[in-house]
Amino acid sequence: MVPVQFEIDNAKAINIARILGDLIGQRHWLVSMPEYQLPRNLQAGTREHALYLTFVISIDYMTDAEKLWRKARGAYELYPERFTPEKVLAVSERTLEVFVRRLGARFGSSAAKTWKRISQVLMEKYVGDPRNITAQPLTIEEIKKRLQEFPYLRGAKLANFYIRAMGETGLFKVKDLDELDVPVDKQIARFTIYTGVLKLKSGKFQGCANDDPLRSLIQEAWRNAAKTIGTAPWKLDEPMWNIGSKLCAYRKCKQCPVESLCNKTKGITFKENMVIWNVSI
Repeated sequence: MVPVQFEIDNAKAINIARILGDLIGQRHWLVSMPEYQLPRNLQAGTREHALYLTFVISIDYMTDAEKLWRKARGAYELYPERFTPEKVLAVSERTLEVFVRRLGARFGSSAAKTWKRISQVLMEKYVGDPRNITAQPLTIEEIKKRLQEFPYLRGAKLANFYIRAMGETGLFKVKDLDELDVPVDKQIARFTIYTGVLKLKSGKFQGCANDDPLRSLIQEAWRNAAKTIGTAPWKLDEPMWNIGSKLCAYRKCKQCPVESLCNKTKGITFKENMVIWNVSI
């Protein structure tokens, strides 16, 4: 059996990162993220804002993120109290399961249990307010230790996503936010592989897009590129995720701002979060 070998094209990553940095500076439409489009009755920076992000991000796993956040905005505008730990703990698990399924949670029973546990920890340790997780500024590693009590939010992908969303909006006080790696998911993996920043040099690979070895390799590539151009790795997440989900997923190459640098890698299939990848002949 041919051993699996990967290679990072650091020069390509740096050149692409420069273009992504320009998109961020231009406030290009490919930089807008669904979690930052708030319900009309939600004020930024409040306890309610922190709770909204906390609950919805905890079920942003193997879902259609655009649909999830769109439905969450609509639900919040009608029933804001349902996104509070007090209400979550007061309703039955079955009622909660129906609610989170309507939002788009992939696994309703698990999502309901997740919301119950998060609510319990918030009430017992943080006075019902996620902002109190960093009442004093903490490092990324210190925050991740505190997140170990929160199901799903403690996972490798969602932890980085959660810290990025909470840190960027000022809801978390993060000492070293600029050191936060890109939260790797299917869209980030798709973008990184299609462009040729990460290459499969030999063998056949099958595995989860947001697990090792892909996660560590992808984070390494963009961490080094971000450092070279003088930005934080997590800032590259927004344009990469949008390009991956809106353009790469449909091979809309002509609309892509990095098309001239893209390898348009073939021989790869995404099935949910699974990646099946053969060396292109």
